[in-house]
Amino acid sequence: MRRLMSMPTALAVLAALAVLAALTVAPTRASAAPAAAPEVVPALRSWNGGTGTFSLRPGSRIVVDAAHATDLLDDARTFAADLGTTRLPVVTGRRPGRGDIFLTSRPGEAAEAYDLTVDASHVTISGGPTGVFYGEQTVEQILKSTPGHATLPVGTAHERPVRPERGVMIDTAREYWPVATLLDTIRQMAWMKLNTFHWHVTDSEAFRLRLPGYEGLAAARSYSPDDVRTIEAYARRYHVSVVPELDIPGHATSLTAFRPSLRWDCPSMNQIIHAGRVDPGFTVDITKQANVAWLDGLVESFLSVFHSPVVHLGGDETPDATLQGQCPELGAYAKSQGYAKTEDVFLAYENHLDDLVRGHHRTLEIWGWWPQVGGGGSIAVDKDVHIQAWLGDEATFLAQGYHVLVSNEHSRLYVVPKDPPGTGNGNYIPDDAALYGSYAPPASSQVDGVQVAEWGDNAYPMPAAYFAHYLRRPMQILASSAWNGPRSGSHLDYELTADRIGNAPGVAETGDPTATVLHGTPNGADNAAAAFDGDPATAFTGTSAGMDVGQAAQVSEVRLLPRSNRTADLAALVGGRIQGCGDGPDTGCHDLAKVRWTPTMDWLTLPVDDAARYRWLRYVSPPGSTGAVAEIQFLTPPASPLQVRVQAPPRLSPSAPTTVTVTLTNTSDRPADHLSLKVTANGRADQGRLDGAQNPLPGAIGPRRTIAIPVTLPTGHAAAGDYRITADLTYRQNPGSAERLTTRATALSTVPVVSLTQAFDDIATTDDTNPQRGNVDGAMSSFSRQDLAAAGAAPGKPVTADGFRYIWPDTPAGEPDNTLAHGQTIPLSGRTDRVGLLATATYAPSGNLTGTGKLTYTDGTTTPFTISVPDWSAASPTGAVVAVHGTKVNGFGRAQLTRTANVYSLAIASDPTKQLASISLPSGPEWVTGKAPALHVFAVST
Repeated sequence: MRRLMSMPTALAVLAALAVLAALTVAPTRASAAPAAAPEVVPALRSWNGGTGTFSLRPGSRIVVDAAHATDLLDDARTFAADLGTTRLPVVTGRRPGRGDIFLTSRPGEAAEAYDLTVDASHVTISGGPTGVFYGEQTVEQILKSTPGHATLPVGTAHERPVRPERGVMIDTAREYWPVATLLDTIRQMAWMKLNTFHWHVTDSEAFRLRLPGYEGLAAARSYSPDDVRTIEAYARRYHVSVVPELDIPGHATSLTAFRPSLRWDCPSMNQIIHAGRVDPGFTVDITKQANVAWLDGLVESFLSVFHSPVVHLGGDETPDATLQGQCPELGAYAKSQGYAKTEDVFLAYENHLDDLVRGHHRTLEIWGWWPQVGGGGSIAVDKDVHIQAWLGDEATFLAQGYHVLVSNEHSRLYVVPKDPPGTGNGNYIPDDAALYGSYAPPASSQVDGVQVAEWGDNAYPMPAAYFAHYLRRPMQILASSAWNGPRSGSHLDYELTADRIGNAPGVAETGDPTATVLHGTPNGADNAAAAFDGDPATAFTGTSAGMDVGQAAQVSEVRLLPRSNRTADLAALVGGRIQGCGDGPDTGCHDLAKVRWTPTMDWLTLPVDDAARYRWLRYVSPPGSTGAVAEIQFLTPPASPLQVRVQAPPRLSPSAPTTVTVTLTNTSDRPADHLSLKVTANGRADQGRLDGAQNPLPGAIGPRRTIAIPVTLPTGHAAAGDYRITADLTYRQNPGSAERLTTRATALSTVPVVSLTQAFDDIATTDDTNPQRGNVDGAMSSFSRQDLAAAGAAPGKPVTADGFRYIWPDTPAGEPDNTLAHGQTIPLSGRTDRVGLLATATYAPSGNLTGTGKLTYTDGTTTPFTISVPDWSAASPTGAVVAVHGTKVNGFGRAQLTRTANVYSLAIASDPTKQLASISLPSGPEWVTGKAPALHVFAVST
């Protein structure tokens, strides 16, 4: 018979079982893995993970410690605005509640250090004001890359950078960057905790600042004092210091062209650094007191516009000691001043500038240069001057007791893409693997920091997007190196992390951070699988490598990784295409993206704006090239119950706002509310942004419903070119939750040109006093504006030839003045039996450069044409009428050559009974490259 237990006995047994259960469960809880460090750029240095997560709630707030509200409140509001659709209110208080983010300050803490504490109840960011700001960037990045954008892993971090100054220099003298593009660059710097924007405003090629009292000095595209105030205010908002640079006494051709009396009289000083590089105005003659006084006034005006505590005044690349020794007046002046060497004249001038700058309570910074030209004798540059070392000689300046900012070009801290399609990882593009893994400047308290310098040499007509293409990865890598966060494998792994996080709020995404990699069966070349095996050490060797992903899928982004750092391998990728094929591995294929510029040995991101779905995807090498790709990743956007589609006309209006339609479809059985839609159009060339305007959205969208949202884009004054239209939607499908889902769609449209002059994209003519920006032939040569004017082609004046009357381009010297023909369509009007082109060819073959195009009429019909254009230097041209016979060329190195330089009139037959609508120019290269045949069009006549 089974015996029943008494109640006390049963309770005792249950208690024993409970203890046993507790003993059993406790180890499981204790062994729960702490949270891994969340992905942040730069990576967190000191993460101590806990267990569980913090979640935002519908009532969550950003609470600013009332005791420190003066220091933290403005940043908190910026933080809330950047978080956007989470809509966290900003309040002041003494302590946080559940679900809050609490901001507080710690007296005595280093300015840029911060603590981040995340527990299940709330988040606390504490530190100095800038440190709290950086903590906010960390939280923004974590929330941005977390599904639902509402959770943080529990844990703590104590963060501080290892380099006080972490900077980026932008050369806007050689190529103008739009203000909006500079603002986006500053925001992206702050996103990655970089803190110094070195703004190179002037150089030989152009003076890009409209200073009061110096009207006529600034280039046509330049910055006003209001632009400076806008940029400085925006930089302050994001804790970025602006260091403006006025480059003197060298790099001053734009000054001496404006004021010729600044030039030297002796021939030897009218050269750049070494003998053989002639430039009559590169260096100002600072032995003349009138010149020094004029420059002092210029610096005073410069200082009055900027408010930075640090001002950069150049100081580099003055002529070397040999050239100085050949200048009698320089030698006489040095002797009269009691100097031991002529080099001392320039060192004394730096001290003069230091006195002037210190008189305004600023610090002077200059490029380190004097050791390269013989050093000094009786003069030393004042020790309070900060030195930016760029020639690998930082140790020299440190030994002499200077504070040094390192921009060592030999350690690849220079970004100089030069002539298109770019130099890849040549001498002047950072080696990101070394910069990420092993590079460090000298260990010294005198090293203020590191700076990547972007220069625009030899790439004058290229858009800002060209330079940003080469600057993007080095900025990311510098952030890691200068903050000294832990390394996550190779620099390639780190770049993928950066891609998953994406850009700062408000900055257009380079790709699609939410996308995931597609997998499938490789096809194409015999070893196509090598392009998809995740091993950068293997590469395919055929002409194409593709993948069957099993079923049709949309692609929003493609990543390519070159197979090596060899210049030939990198260059072999230019022109490579990504295709989607609907009918088979190599049938029914459409181009999705193209490699436009030489990549670097980094992940290359190519956004895709085709909403169609393809089962077969492939990379196709350029004609005549075989695979130079180590890895290919096709990425697809995440599935979303709320689908977005952008319906935009292929041509956006260039004269009035354009309306596009964004369609939202709820494919689920649950309603979606808290809708937030942001539509922007970003120029692919100048990276300008157009923000869409829309009526208020409905409060919700029901299950299985579709709504259409008209959005107005301000295209009426937009620059011509391609625009990527992006619709970002945020919504909620879980009532009572703070989680927000996101989805996006893109489309590509074009703002067409309205005239030939608007299509000007190349600089063919230059003024004799400053010829550097010209590059009509890819070899840095150009027409002389003075010589052309003498031959009958003066700016804005008529040129007659072969019965046509043209107007010679009335463009400022050194600015685009012709269209490089590559298939553009230019509007025309009127009726005529002939259309005339005023054009020339460079590197034309011996039988002339031939090309085909078409005339289009308002009734939709067309007339094809073929033209034959002689080279600009042809001694006996045939097939065209010489309209302008030039005899001088401004050649490489600013030397003027006596040589034929012709412009021709070309006649195209037209149907006089029909109204002209447009002319489509012959196809050709998109940019000038050395020894590549190209057609340049200056004017059209009907």
